[in-house]
Amino acid sequence: MEILRYVFLVFHLFGFAAIMGGVFYQLRGKDPVVGGYVVTSAVVQLVTGAGLIWVRKSLDLPVSDPKMAVKLGLDVLLAAVALVGMRNKRAWAFFTVASLTAAEVVVAVAWK
Repeated sequence: MEILRYVFLVFHLFGFAAIMGGVFYQLRGKDPVVGGYVVTSAVVQLVTGAGLIWVRKSLDLPVSDPKMAVKLGLDVLLAAVALVGMRNKRAWAFFTVASLTAAEVVVAVAWK
């Protein structure tokens, strides 16, 4: 079960890296837009985050339910904005996705 937790954690970090890597890559261009990879990465974040919570609860490890609720809300909002941004190709969606991803990192790291 511990190995499964690490697998979920690694893929959760891959999802984050794909979103932020894409954000930094898109910033080089003149008109940054949300790509399909962001939607896929947001779904990876949702699935692996839920898997991490499930494994931690199964192993009787501590889980901060309010923190996880905030992260879930940010993940769902990020996925929705990414889907809208991918279809409409608007810059506001790109910057919103970048801000929500940064907010998720702050919640994950700073909230104890």
